[in-house]
Amino acid sequence: MYRISSLLFLALLSASSVHAQTTANGSVRGVVADEQGAVLPGVSIVATSETVPGIHAATTHSDGSYRLLDLPPGDYVIVATLPSFESPESRVTVRAGGNRDLNIVMTIGSIDETVEVTQETPLLETQNAGQSVQISGRLLRSMPLSERREWFGALTLAPGVTTAEWANNEKFFYVHGAAANTNVIQIDGADVAPALLSGVGYIGLNTDLIDDIQVKTAGVDASSPLGVGGVINIATASGTNELRGTTSAFLQPRAWNASNTPGGTSSTVDQRHVDLSLGGPVVRDRLWAFGAYRYVDVENGISRTSTELEALRALVPGFAPFDGTNEAHFWFTKLNGQLSNAHRLEGFYQRDVNPVTSATAVVEHPTTEAAGGNGASVRLSSIWSDRLTTRFGASYNDKRNDDRDPGIDEPLRRVFQDTIPSGGRLVGNGRLANLDSPVTAWNEQPNSKLTLSFDATLFASHLLGSHELQVGAYAQPRIEVGLRTFYVNDGFVFEEAVLREPSVLDGTVQPFHRQIVDGTELTNSRREGEDLAVYVQDAWRPIVNLTINAGIRIDRIAWTDRLFDVTTQRTTEIGPRLGVNYALTRNGRNVVRAHWVRVHDHPSQTRISAGTSALGRRDLYDLDLDGTFETVYETPATLAVRPDRTIDRNLHQPFIHEWGTGYETQLGGNVTARVDVVRRRFRDRLTFVETNAQYRDNSFVGYEDEAFNELYLATNNQWNSPVYSSFEVALTKRTARLEGIASYVRQWRHIAGTWQPNDPAAFIQPQAFANDKGIGSPTGSTGTPSTDANSLSDGHMSQRGTGSAQWQNHIVRVGVTYTGPWQLLLASTYAFQSGAWSGPIISSLDSPDPAFGPETVTLSNGRVVANPLATTLRFAFPTRGEGQLRTPTLHTWNVRIGRRFLWRALTLDAGLDVFNVTNNGADLSFESGATETFNPLFGSTTFRQLPRSAQLVLRLSY
Repeated sequence: MYRISSLLFLALLSASSVHAQTTANGSVRGVVADEQGAVLPGVSIVATSETVPGIHAATTHSDGSYRLLDLPPGDYVIVATLPSFESPESRVTVRAGGNRDLNIVMTIGSIDETVEVTQETPLLETQNAGQSVQISGRLLRSMPLSERREWFGALTLAPGVTTAEWANNEKFFYVHGAAANTNVIQIDGADVAPALLSGVGYIGLNTDLIDDIQVKTAGVDASSPLGVGGVINIATASGTNELRGTTSAFLQPRAWNASNTPGGTSSTVDQRHVDLSLGGPVVRDRLWAFGAYRYVDVENGISRTSTELEALRALVPGFAPFDGTNEAHFWFTKLNGQLSNAHRLEGFYQRDVNPVTSATAVVEHPTTEAAGGNGASVRLSSIWSDRLTTRFGASYNDKRNDDRDPGIDEPLRRVFQDTIPSGGRLVGNGRLANLDSPVTAWNEQPNSKLTLSFDATLFASHLLGSHELQVGAYAQPRIEVGLRTFYVNDGFVFEEAVLREPSVLDGTVQPFHRQIVDGTELTNSRREGEDLAVYVQDAWRPIVNLTINAGIRIDRIAWTDRLFDVTTQRTTEIGPRLGVNYALTRNGRNVVRAHWVRVHDHPSQTRISAGTSALGRRDLYDLDLDGTFETVYETPATLAVRPDRTIDRNLHQPFIHEWGTGYETQLGGNVTARVDVVRRRFRDRLTFVETNAQYRDNSFVGYEDEAFNELYLATNNQWNSPVYSSFEVALTKRTARLEGIASYVRQWRHIAGTWQPNDPAAFIQPQAFANDKGIGSPTGSTGTPSTDANSLSDGHMSQRGTGSAQWQNHIVRVGVTYTGPWQLLLASTYAFQSGAWSGPIISSLDSPDPAFGPETVTLSNGRVVANPLATTLRFAFPTRGEGQLRTPTLHTWNVRIGRRFLWRALTLDAGLDVFNVTNNGADLSFESGATETFNPLFGSTTFRQLPRSAQLVLRLSY
């Protein structure tokens, strides 16, 4: 507590910041005046909703202003009451995390007379300068966004978000160039993201429990948890005084799938989903409950080309194509309590363990893993006066991703078409199949996270305008991450083989590489971290049309390696925020905004081991393919701490510098249009710099400490950084009958800087650094290229040939739903992505260049090691960016047609969804080796998008 208090004191001395929403709730604020424009103090303001429990009240101040804070998303009726005046009744929609301005005019009349005010509610955000989009639960449920009906289908509608898919229809979402595991994911303001990797696939939800989803894509406020991706806040439904429920079913038989892979197998979806939800009073007007359940039973086809099937059938007699599977149960329960008029308490519990079997196109057997876990939260909101409110929250989750034992007593056998020599080894070229065990090892991840938060909001007004000051503390006092590995086949884990006769698929192969580890189990890591933060932020309105947001967040982050009992990081990170929001017109329907922020990445991005925990291994090579493994490379077992050599004492959190500007206008018919520009630079990313290898005149001569091979210093990358820019246009509309969103995004990116020290490419091709296409992941890399003598680094990523799915030039998204005459239900979505870049193109020399030293070096202790510079691989073009390939253009058009049936208190929505109407067949990623000009798979793509399919949707609400 002393540290938190000290940081809070420093923050109060420093600055104040953007008004924040630490929950998924929104607010309504404005001024009450009479017909002559005179402000009215003491007016009672009451907001009620059919879908939100309790009563929300406020009283106008001496300047006539009022604020209804912490309103759960919903449609509200707001009534203003003052003796001798009529009571105007206004209707307003509150969105997740949104702030709405609603000015009220009162006329002289009877207090008993309520007058409904008809006006188009202002829709624009006039309080904050950041960028965000809200996707309603109604919109999510009414659109054919994804065959699996996941909640995160809503993210495909958000401007600035790029999507990608992988085996078993696993989906990834990249916000403004950030990696998919750097998003912040919250449910009702509680952090439910895993302690290790913040992927959306770790959270499984029944979509009927979702009221609204806010996605902050730029200019995030100081109260948001650390993370340079999007801040995704899911507002869930609550029970009310009326008993209400839904039953939904999604049915998609295999026969309703087409094929878009001639001669092969397609990524079909055969599923049965059932969603149940129910909410109502426990104690009327005091305590309400809501619960939701989802049952998932899915078989996923695996996209395989005819060539891939031919190889598998030749190498595995009797091979029969198989599907991925997924059967799971997701649970969610929530309680809301009105302790008094001033205090509200709510909490939820969630469980979503999701076992999945999956496979890529060229494997004989699938892998099995289970993502998800438990999540729980409690939050107390209090209104102490018209000027002071507080919130306290506590949450816990143990979300993780565990592999399952494949149960196959064989190594992973990888078969290639041919081989090439490099660095004293043989390298497989043109992978055909992965046989026997699908993995060399399977892992357990004992991860968990505890979060505590508190904030107080104080309202003040004086000669310099009004202030909405928020002070908060955010603590994750215990973050636990770990990894335990179990090796298959008693340690003989890996074998590589080549066809005996090139291009002859007769099932006969010749092994050329085997790997044997000295053991079957290993605790790789066991780390504990903490993030203790304070923030202070103020929304200052010097004049009615102008809001200035300025502030700061201070995080104290520490990591301790429990495997070695060494503290690996203890740093203080300072993140300033600055934003301006200006309404060009007094009605608040034309707004310009600009922001500059410094946002740090997840604490988990710097979880580094203080030493090396590895079993010894032997790599055996048959270089002449005569059946004798005459060449052996040994890597000693290590359980060693080298804090002076492996952890930079100044290691700190990576961060982004971001600025953005935009214009937004509200048109007639509840339509809004906006234009935005965003520029980001990803700074001080985590990287490893090799420190043990010795070079002389551009040649490798051995290792300084001959007991080890490479030793890596974990540090921040000061040498290069990705730079991302985008231009965005978006339109939204929301009425009772028509709701939709459309956007276009143009992206640019490049890497600024130069090679890292001791990067092999810095010696071999120093002029090839420039890259502005597939530039890899912006989180940095802890990859170790020198451990593979055949790997030519691409600089900041440490692995050759890497692109990344988020780097796409053009993205178009449209989603619209319409309720027509005779209760017809019509909806359509369309997505276009221009294709992902491959990463650098690689060529090969006939033999290593002796200018960089011999292929192997014998150390003074007699140990033979490979020369990391004795590689035959080169960038094929003068720079890494030139000549890159792209996946095909991806476009997907989905439609729904249905009808609503009403009978007393029951409503049945029945519809038929058709996905990928045109049966487009774009491949979504590149084959392994597709960037190598010498590889038979050069230019090959894989994992085709899902084919055309139909799905029956039934939703009964009561």
